[in-house]
Amino acid sequence: MTSKAARNAQIELQRRKDARINLIDFTRFTKPDYKPAALHRDIAEKLEAVERGEIKRLMIQCPPRHGKTELASRRFPAWFMAKHPELDLISASYGSELATDFGRDVRNIVDSPEYRCLFPKTKLAADSQAKDRWNISSGGAYIAAGVGTSITGRGANLFIIDDPIKDRATAESETYRNGVWDWYRAVAYTRLQPDAAIVLIQTRWHLDDLAGRLLIAEAEGTGDKWEKLILPAINEHGEALWPEAYNAESLKQIRAVIGEMDWASLYEQKPRPEGGSFFSENSLLMKDDATGNYLPLDNPKRYHTVLAVVDTAAKTGKTNDGVGVVFVAWSPAFDPPLAILDWDLKQIEGALLIEWLPTVFQRLEELAQETEVLLGSTGVWIEDKSSGIVLLQQADKLSQNVHAIDTKLTAMGKQERAINISSYVHAGRVKLTKRAYERTVTYKGRTRNHLLAQILDFRAGGKDMGEDDLLDCFSYSVALTLGNPEGF
Repeated sequence: MTSKAARNAQIELQRRKDARINLIDFTRFTKPDYKPAALHRDIAEKLEAVERGEIKRLMIQCPPRHGKTELASRRFPAWFMAKHPELDLISASYGSELATDFGRDVRNIVDSPEYRCLFPKTKLAADSQAKDRWNISSGGAYIAAGVGTSITGRGANLFIIDDPIKDRATAESETYRNGVWDWYRAVAYTRLQPDAAIVLIQTRWHLDDLAGRLLIAEAEGTGDKWEKLILPAINEHGEALWPEAYNAESLKQIRAVIGEMDWASLYEQKPRPEGGSFFSENSLLMKDDATGNYLPLDNPKRYHTVLAVVDTAAKTGKTNDGVGVVFVAWSPAFDPPLAILDWDLKQIEGALLIEWLPTVFQRLEELAQETEVLLGSTGVWIEDKSSGIVLLQQADKLSQNVHAIDTKLTAMGKQERAINISSYVHAGRVKLTKRAYERTVTYKGRTRNHLLAQILDFRAGGKDMGEDDLLDCFSYSVALTLGNPEGF
């Protein structure tokens, strides 16, 4: 053998060794035209941790057509089964036909010369001709299933769910979303073997999709803890996730064509309430001229003053309104003149409000010091209605710095108030700080940013949205600082 041939043989042996160890190298070995990018290496790193048993619950959120399926639903199952030929794997997608296609692709990889070269002991069983259910000669099985269908006969040591939602129509169907959730809990989860792993790969479609419900269950302590890999199409620095395929300019064009709602969910993995919102999220954020991205405001410094606005509940109890509070910084000399610093939402019995109020003053003082405001805190404004009337009286007796919101404002309806202050928002004079934008609270069983959700949920002329305590606080704070007593 010549020295060149010997070197080539060594290189080939190393390629095979690497392919047995690393998912990316395995993919390149079995698919020679494969060209991995940085995001694919990030995905592969997480999947390899699943194979090693280090991650038991993995959630990957990624834009469409960015190569997640090739790795997670085709190459990874084949590679995993070579590592664990005695284990069972179930792979599901939004439709049985697509899931069966994945099953065929994985079976063909396992039956390929390249695979046999790497893993000669891992072979298809002689009777494994079906695309949706086949076996490895050493005992392991692969089962393909559509989301929502029954799965019988085998359990899963690894359960992969790839895109449980097909399109916008199914995403907007509450019946379909409920069906996916019921299937996950009653069918998929009950097929898990002891110490099994779940991999959920999806593009986000809706706040209430499978990933959304799993994240809420995790936050509330009623679900599993998930390792998360969230991959927006453009990062906070304006860099494209996969520039070799979709550069920043092409993504900009996609955004213009599909609109902000689908861009936010499909490409940013930040689903928002469906269309018709009176306020846009971008109007509450600062535009970065260098990248074109919209980002929350950095914590402001040396504004004139800080204040809090409280909306008390008319009633208390599990199904009634809560108590909302919004903290803001204001200065006529700054751009923006109004910064939303923080917020909170709680359910508190009316008799206990006076005991809760000192925590609002404490938080207000913390924010005053943190933001180094020039004139300190100007106190707490409270809606002079329902339990707010009693709270104002009690606080006044204790000489607390409280103020009743002008009756010209409180006499308006909630919609009228929101519409009246909207011009300030649309003009870019009100911005969310990073804290207010990223904050989440569990309230009435839902963990989310309730302030942002209530603002974006507002529909001019729409029916009562049910929860609007923070929207009211927001409207009052804008009117009190930027407007006049009439709220204009």
